Amino acid sequence: MKKSEYKIIFNLYFKFFIGLLILISIFMGIVLYILNVSISSENSYANWSSWPGYFTSNFYKKISFEEGKPKLTDSAVSQLKEYKLSFQIVDKNGDTALEYNEPKGALKHYSPIDIVQLYKNGYSAGDYTMFVGSVNNRGEKWTYIIGFPAKISKITMYVNYDKFAKIKFIILSLFILLIILVAVYGIWMNRTLSNITTAIKRLASNDYIPIKEEGMYKDLFYSLNLLDNKLKASEEERRRNQTLREEWIANISHDLKTPLSPIKGYAEILTDAKYDVSLLDVKKYGEVILRNAENVEDIVENLNFTYQLKNGMLPINRSEENLVRLLKEVIINILNHPKYEERNVIFNCIEDRINFNFDNTLLRRAFTNLLYNSVIHNDADTIIKVSVRQEDKIYITIEDNGKGMSEEEVKKLFQRYYRGTKSSISVKGSGLGMAIAKQIIEAHNGKVNVKSKLNVGTSIYIEFIN
Repeated sequence: MKKSEYKIIFNLYFKFFIGLLILISIFMGIVLYILNVSISSENSYANWSSWPGYFTSNFYKKISFEEGKPKLTDSAVSQLKEYKLSFQIVDKNGDTALEYNEPKGALKHYSPIDIVQLYKNGYSAGDYTMFVGSVNNRGEKWTYIIGFPAKISKITMYVNYDKFAKIKFIILSLFILLIILVAVYGIWMNRTLSNITTAIKRLASNDYIPIKEEGMYKDLFYSLNLLDNKLKASEEERRRNQTLREEWIANISHDLKTPLSPIKGYAEILTDAKYDVSLLDVKKYGEVILRNAENVEDIVENLNFTYQLKNGMLPINRSEENLVRLLKEVIINILNHPKYEERNVIFNCIEDRINFNFDNTLLRRAFTNLLYNSVIHNDADTIIKVSVRQEDKIYITIEDNGKGMSEEEVKKLFQRYYRGTKSSISVKGSGLGMAIAKQIIEAHNGKVNVKSKLNVGTSIYIEFIN
């Protein structure tokens, strides 16, 4: 057993015994409170419930006799006065022969049965409780009664010693069994806590072994197992994002180098005195430099744009406009591009106008990115169909019968660190087009989902709450 486990056991038993001592102390305090009787001339303190009996049994020493008649000594009177006690002494006939501070309602004559009852149980006369004692004078027995100004219960307990002798071993065995049960419980608790501690340490070291969810701590074991699953999923997500980030950075670096190469090359030609560059060539080279510089600018602008969207820094200027017209304009702009003017794009909508509160610039960009994704990554004969309908919500579908995507590509399509193609052709050259489109749609309280199958086609489903 490791030192740490010994410490846990010691700590467990230490706390148990501290708790036991606290309980015993509370019990003893209650007992002492019950056994205390407040009898004093001034502060009403300081006597145990057994004290009246002890005081009464020894009071005979303070009684003297003169010519056969009882008499109290000065110290007896002083004590009776100090504690505000009452006193009666009864002769053999039961008649009161001497009294002091006699309480109201006290008897003047006591029968033998009265004396017996007083001795066994006492009785209360007003606020007094009576105790009985006896004194001998030359063979003659006198009975005296002392009243204490407190209500004291006399409890007599009888025990069958024969039965007690028979079961004392059982009582001892039960006590030993209780100690054993406490020890076994402590060991079980130590093992359970040790397993929990070990499990937490394994969680920290990424070496966790799932615990069977049973017993009184099954909810805790369930939480530990759930935490382990979430940590593993988070770690897997972190690794995947790290891989995608590295690929994305490599692609961005490639995309930046591609336009920078002609910019640098033509700039060197224009600045090198060895080359005799005509005015026509200067204009031609300048156009190439400008076009590639704009490409770099677009890449940087896309990076900044997705960052602003992600952090909610980009203002959305909404106004109620016709969504059908916006989609038509996006399709027309794509088909007006010389490279894609022969593409087959079908627009299907039975309504001429669907009003929606949106930012025209942002949503135009989102639909452009989504449509360009279908145009760029499919063959020229691919049919692209855009459908719009309004019910309880606004539903937009962009579907094609092109190359399609694998399940892994569909999962990563809208991730910022993923590019599904190595093609040099792209909308903005940054690989962020789909991620930006998704961010814009969600900023308009919309949803976007993708279904695709290799060599069958791809469908993009968008819905807005109108």
